[in-house]
Amino acid sequence: MTDLAKTPLHALHLELGARMVPFAGYDMPVQYPLGVLKEHLHTREQAGLFDVSHMGQILLRG
Repeated sequence: MTDLAKTPLHALHLELGARMVPFAGYDMPVQYPLGVLKEHLHTREQAGLFDVSHMGQILLRG
């Protein structure tokens, strides 16, 4: 198995207890210990953060 890339938030995902899975060459979180319902409710009531650093990149020049 090849080494998976890690996003800048990888250590935080691990610290929060995320279950990590391979996705598009990255080690990505798929679920947290309190479950998807708790995650959903927290996002609706407070805020949520989605790590998009594994998605495409763009270079802008002025």
